[in-house]
Amino acid sequence: MTRQPETLQEKQAKELLRKIVMTTVNVDSEQLDPLIKLAELVKYRKNHVIIEERKVADYFYFVYKGIVRVYFYKNDKLVIERFEKEGGLFGGNFTHISNKPGRHVYESVEDVVLLRIKYSELDELCRRSHAIERVYRIMMEAFHSSYVERLFTFKSLTSEERYTEFIEQYGDIANRVSLKDIANYLGMTPETLSRIRAK
Repeated sequence: MTRQPETLQEKQAKELLRKIVMTTVNVDSEQLDPLIKLAELVKYRKNHVIIEERKVADYFYFVYKGIVRVYFYKNDKLVIERFEKEGGLFGGNFTHISNKPGRHVYESVEDVVLLRIKYSELDELCRRSHAIERVYRIMMEAFHSSYVERLFTFKSLTSEERYTEFIEQYGDIANRVSLKDIANYLGMTPETLSRIRAK
């Protein structure tokens, strides 16, 4: 497959990815060049399923524009686990490592612009570059740490506290995601959420 020349938007997305990685990991900008070079820009319309349930993910994604909701089904009921917004990363909850089909669905809540890196290419780059392997490991550790903290926090908070936490973490997307989806994520009914928001 022949790569098209980079657009301005792709260059901007790659620079944002570089900046976010450098904020998380102490690494020189030029050490990231091979990683950034692997990234390709993709765009999806609202309600597009990016990673399907029962699939092994082929790509690792960076959200440049838009919101992705991550959910699974429990007893035939959709359960929203999290949202990924601008600056967020996702990639199939490590199905590429286990090589087992995933339980999660990754769907765009609005039109999205993403960078994606093929896992097989990332794996090969990690084999060749200790610096990139270290970057990947630290990024995954940071993601896992924040994920575990979020789970702990949500399990120990009241409904009102969970909503306050949501606003602190996702406040900039509160008006871009449906009330129904926010309530689902918070583990409450839309009516309960409406009452909390009215206070």
